Amino acid sequence: LLLIISFTAISILTFQACQSTKSSTASKMLKFNFEKGKGYDYEMVWDMDTKVAGQVSNISIDGSYSMMITDDDGIVKSVSTVYKSLKMKMEMGGMNFDIDSGKPSVLDSNNTGKDPLRAMSSMFSGLINKPFIIKVDVEGKVLEISGFDKIINDMIDSLPLNESMKSQARASMKDQFNEQSVKDNFSQLFTIFPNKEVKVGESWEKSYSTGGKMPAKFSTTYTVKEIEGDHVTLSTVTKISPNSSEAEAEGEQTGNILVDSKTGLMINATFDQNMKVKAKGNTLEITGKGRIKGKAL
Repeated sequence: LLLIISFTAISILTFQACQSTKSSTASKMLKFNFEKGKGYDYEMVWDMDTKVAGQVSNISIDGSYSMMITDDDGIVKSVSTVYKSLKMKMEMGGMNFDIDSGKPSVLDSNNTGKDPLRAMSSMFSGLINKPFIIKVDVEGKVLEISGFDKIINDMIDSLPLNESMKSQARASMKDQFNEQSVKDNFSQLFTIFPNKEVKVGESWEKSYSTGGKMPAKFSTTYTVKEIEGDHVTLSTVTKISPNSSEAEAEGEQTGNILVDSKTGLMINATFDQNMKVKAKGNTLEITGKGRIKGKAL
């Protein structure tokens, strides 16, 4: 019995040592490698608390996307993308706003100007299932967005508004949704890959910049925490620094990402963000939590 126990204990320890060695020495190629003709779905959610001049606001944004690789020249992939749903909830100044593309409102010229939330919900609905193209290289760098401005223009043109209202609606939508802002949103999703073999403990840095009303530079250090089969777990630390003298943004974001090494699909990710933006003599404090889920179809 003692011999059996001893043999079993030694076998378990040896097996664990082998598994540990295997885990620590295994390496995986990490690059953006979505397959041509295949589809992928993502959901991105951000919950943010903002504070400025003592006033606190809560904003929640939930967007789901569907993607299909339509072209691949070995370096750059063309990703046909559509919004499947888009939701935004806000609590500010004692008021609650709930905008949902899944709850479209029928507009006419009599209610559009009197009910801006109804108008915004209708415009959100107009973005759904309208394809635009994202071009991405093997390192996940978003090179180009095309077709999105046309979606905005076509949507505004279809609304029952006079020309003055259409002009205001177009300016408002393009302030929030334009090809640059879409590029910024997808950069965090794709700009993570070193395009090389990596192993546990290895780190690399990737950077991208955003524009709009809160321009900033995001420099992220990715570190491989674990490799299990084709799944690679990464920890992230992001330094946020100013990208404009008009709105100085700084802060930090940390996170954990689970990636499928075969395709580069971000299976699951969570982020915590703390950020301050100084503009026009005011300081906006932002505390946010984000999560991303992806699946291959």
